[in-house]
Amino acid sequence: MNGKPLFFWLGLMGAGFGLGSNLSLAAQNGGALTLQSVLTAPLTQQYGVMGAAADLADAKANQALVDSWYDPTVSVHGHLRAIEPSQAATDPNTRYDNALGISARQRLYDFGRQSLRSEAAKSGVTGAELTVFSVEQQQRLALLKAFFAVLLADQTYTLQNERMAVDFVRLDKAKDRQELGLASEYDLAVLQRAYEEVSFARARADVERRLTRRQLAELLGTPDQIPATLAPPKLAALATQKPPEFESIIKNLLADNPGLQALRAGYRASEQSLKAARDHNAPTIYAEVNGDYYQRELGSRDPLRAGVYIDFPLYDGGARDASIGKAQAARMRLAAKIAEREAALREAAASTLELIEVYRTAATRRVKALEHYSDLNFTRKQTLYQMEKATDLGDAMAEESAAQLERMRATYALATYWAQLALLQGEPIDRLLTPAPKAPSPPLPSEPKP
Repeated sequence: MNGKPLFFWLGLMGAGFGLGSNLSLAAQNGGALTLQSVLTAPLTQQYGVMGAAADLADAKANQALVDSWYDPTVSVHGHLRAIEPSQAATDPNTRYDNALGISARQRLYDFGRQSLRSEAAKSGVTGAELTVFSVEQQQRLALLKAFFAVLLADQTYTLQNERMAVDFVRLDKAKDRQELGLASEYDLAVLQRAYEEVSFARARADVERRLTRRQLAELLGTPDQIPATLAPPKLAALATQKPPEFESIIKNLLADNPGLQALRAGYRASEQSLKAARDHNAPTIYAEVNGDYYQRELGSRDPLRAGVYIDFPLYDGGARDASIGKAQAARMRLAAKIAEREAALREAAASTLELIEVYRTAATRRVKALEHYSDLNFTRKQTLYQMEKATDLGDAMAEESAAQLERMRATYALATYWAQLALLQGEPIDRLLTPAPKAPSPPLPSEPKP
């Protein structure tokens, strides 16, 4: 056993402790799942988006209902009635007074109330559409984080696997030395404790790999298709990308943030509803045509009537005041929500910009220092191993994996903050994380003609 290098034991550990049997190994579309495909995946089956889409459908139905106010209405009416004719009746033998008729009504004018209601309904649809976009982008941010969580879980497992292999080799060698009387029971207990600690950490990392994949599948709306292989995205360019100025960000997000725009659309709708409530008792002018058949003919009954009418309510029992109070409360509530959202956006923008700068500078320098140390340490340990002054390269390999894990954490945190900044400004997240195409080189100047 002692003659086998650490690479043998690392391979043994990896083969013996792979992904659990309850994790599907079928990669989507026959290959590794990419971040771009995750950020552009359809979200129609995601429950949050479905709820927002239902609210949009409700807003559109309400708009259609309001717009139908000017549509003509047609109704049929009739009755079956038995009577005892009076002594003055022209036909005292008639015992039935049945009738059947049809009426058509067309509203003509309501002194502006319908226009106000229509504008309020349109604003409601606009707000619902913006809410759908906002929910979709928030879902894509959640997918981004879930994607990164899987990659970090995989790298954490790799690190713990290497550490476990190192401790396994040390424990096994200590057992051999104990048999030869070169190691005490205490020495063996110390190594056993270290091995069990890293073994537990590795087992937790293995579980985390499965759980993060299941979470990603749930967010994608495909819980029965758990991704096995993920392609690490290329995000190194984000470290050199300088964020815009705070004032510019504030200006953009106050103008373009979808959630804030949705609230403002709701506020406009509440203003129109308030104006309509104040005109609650305004008159309504309509035209009506009636055609009727009467089994019992009377002088006051006309088979055909057409006219223009006006309906002017005089007393509504306080319904107008109640409608105004309700509309005012809705407008006040939305004004408070807008002020609260603006304050939250300013705070979120400030913290996001600060964190982007921290990860662009301090975190990047820290990772470079860790990587530089791990490279030098591996080279040193490799030299000692070749000179037979070191028994293995385990610690050095684990240091390199740890440096890689820190690189991934810093890079993915920076990408997440950039995505949050895009979401605040109403920009698609996938566009931000896609490298911008290089501008074409300017054409060379042509030589002057002789």
